[in-house]
Amino acid sequence: MLISTFYGDAFDGQFALRLKESARLIDLECTLYKWGKDEAEADKARLRSKLLARSLVERRDESILFVEPDAQILRRPGILLDEEDFDIAVYYDTHTLEVSGPIFLRNNERVMRLLREWQDLNRAEPDATELETLSQILSRPGSELEIRRLPVTYAWVERIHREIHPRANPVIVHFKTNGLISSRIRIPR
Repeated sequence: MLISTFYGDAFDGQFALRLKESARLIDLECTLYKWGKDEAEADKARLRSKLLARSLVERRDESILFVEPDAQILRRPGILLDEEDFDIAVYYDTHTLEVSGPIFLRNNERVMRLLREWQDLNRAEPDATELETLSQILSRPGSELEIRRLPVTYAWVERIHREIHPRANPVIVHFKTNGLISSRIRIPR
């Protein structure tokens, strides 16, 4: 499994480097893609689908886990590495019921069709966010995709989730949310 993310400025870049180091500590590879200043701002809102498509084409034998650059991997993501009975794994926000946080895609033809459909819908609905359009596609009846819902420990924000789940042991932690920095968790060395 390859972990993949993008960043656009030095602030996000620092987070992305921490993500890469956290992945290395548990023997996972992480690729970082820099968002260029000369690229259109409108395209920046569609980076997830483009990055995932690019990563799947470049790494045909690997599944891809996209996480935001502000995330860190605290422990081995066993669901994604050990279970194989799904094509896509996502976390659904409990308030909006939309996809939020990490996106895992198994590298197969069903997923490649999903990505093409997702990119087409992004172009057709430019006012919708990428996660909104992905949520629309995944919620359609009769999908051929096997979808795995990830637990909250894969989309953890300490200042939001700890009070609700005091004994949880997060796998993926997001530190920057809505421009705020959440409580820090140190990565064990």
